[in-house]
Amino acid sequence: MGDPGVLRQIIVNLVGNAIKFTEHGEVNVRVERESEEEGRECLHFTWQDTGIGIPVESQTRIFDAFAQADTSTTRRYGGTGLGLTISAGWWR
Repeated sequence: MGDPGVLRQIIVNLVGNAIKFTEHGEVNVRVERESEEEGRECLHFTWQDTGIGIPVESQTRIFDAFAQADTSTTRRYGGTGLGLTISAGWWR
């Protein structure tokens, strides 16, 4: 069960980050229906980008409030470090 407004905000946060950190190349977003039963659908979202990436050692903490993979990205790209935290709260 999901709230369309929350789903929209999660997509905006995740895809917005992909776009923000991809200067050249592309951002691809795909949505597939995994299953449907009793009028409910389960959707699977994937995205892939050619952005700057996230170092392995930073991947576990980027969902923490105010965390950034690298503090220099804040100076260059802006942001508060809350978008992924807000998004993660809905699936963790």
